[in-house]
Amino acid sequence: MILEAEFSENTSEFDVDFGEVSVINKSTGEWNKEEIQKIVKEYLEENPIKTGSTATIGYVELLAKNWTGDDNLYSQIVTIDGVDENSQVDLTPTEEQLKIWRSKEIAFTTKNVGGVVTVYAIGQKPENDYTIQVTITEVKEKE
Repeated sequence: MILEAEFSENTSEFDVDFGEVSVINKSTGEWNKEEIQKIVKEYLEENPIKTGSTATIGYVELLAKNWTGDDNLYSQIVTIDGVDENSQVDLTPTEEQLKIWRSKEIAFTTKNVGGVVTVYAIGQKPENDYTIQVTITEVKEKE
């Protein structure tokens, strides 16, 4: 089963197609919750989620004084409980943090090499301390 979505130039208007099943009332724009639940249940029965991958929520403190670098690329090594060489670490900022970063033209990303996590700031050097939620996902190489 493939989920298809069409977006118009106005991104608040879209159409979702589950094949022959209508999951949105085109006249009211309301979702048909029962149909969506039924489709998702059937899909999961046919395509079960493989076990072995886990995700954990944690937090990381990014201190303004710890940023090093120049030329619009800054970094700091951070310690996050539960991270090893097989961990993918994704930052999950709050809405307020996103607004601040956008106004200051800063973007953040992470890199994990052998269990050592580096957070990168692209744009201005961050002047404030931040505590950011992280999602830690254990990943395996494809067999």
